[in-house]
Amino acid sequence: MSMQVVGLMQEMPNGDKRKARIESALAAVARADAEAEVERLKVRSASAQAWIAAYTLQRKLAMFDDFYRENRLLDTTVRARLAGGSASTVDAVAPRQEAALLDEQKDDLLRQSAQARAALKRWIGQDAPQELSGDFPHWSIDASHSLQHLHQHPELAAYEPMTREAEALVREAVAEKKPDWSWEVDYQRRGREFGDMMTLQVSFDLPLFTGTRQDPKIAARRAQVRQLEAERDALAREHEQTLEDDLAEYLRLQRAVERSAATLVPLAEEKVHLASAGYRAGKAGLDGVVSARGQLVEARLKQIDLQGALAQVAARLYFTYEEGRI
Repeated sequence: MSMQVVGLMQEMPNGDKRKARIESALAAVARADAEAEVERLKVRSASAQAWIAAYTLQRKLAMFDDFYRENRLLDTTVRARLAGGSASTVDAVAPRQEAALLDEQKDDLLRQSAQARAALKRWIGQDAPQELSGDFPHWSIDASHSLQHLHQHPELAAYEPMTREAEALVREAVAEKKPDWSWEVDYQRRGREFGDMMTLQVSFDLPLFTGTRQDPKIAARRAQVRQLEAERDALAREHEQTLEDDLAEYLRLQRAVERSAATLVPLAEEKVHLASAGYRAGKAGLDGVVSARGQLVEARLKQIDLQGALAQVAARLYFTYEEGRI
């Protein structure tokens, strides 16, 4: 005898379990969105910092045209004094030594610039311009606002849907203590000597032995919720410390940039001017001029480094704590 069976079966979880599964799915979607937002801001922050690093080195390299021009002027001055018999022949070496040191500094900056360009291409692709335009970006940083809204940090905000998802899994585990049921309809086509038959079957899943089956699962789910809460608290404390450190560094760099522009670079320029005037007048040696010029080069390069470092910290603060927050 041959027989053909066609059936339809449907499981019917209890209402609490269905509701918990829906809540878990919605929370999972929200968690994925929150994690995507975290990654988006990380990419924007990293892109901005890579651009700033490359631009800082570009600005430093651009200053070497002035450094070489001033070096040629020094060489001309020394040659003139040698021709007039008012300088030592040893002085003729100093401008060339200075030029060689400038070459060495420039080569190192070119190496750093190539590395920074490669890092920038990682974030914005091969279309990264060969020449970066504009100036250092400026972002508005509100320290009190950032501290007050620290809980809105994207990584902390992501814990809200993660916790909701974990709590929904707890409710689903609790709902497993309630019986589920299912139904099944079968149509059987049998041989000619037998009539066709249709059957309806209803079954119940009884949650027996809950102490060894459902209760351990519920305890494990609740432990996951507590773990998420502990992780969030630890991460909040970590971000609070990081934010305070970054804000302190931001304020320090602001003062350093202002000090460099208002005091250190002007004083270095004045020292070069006085040393050069003394050398031309025959009242001072060339060593003082070379030393003062080296200090001016370092002061100018450091000024750009400070501007770049300030922009880096501002970018990190803005994209981590400011952008998109109310």
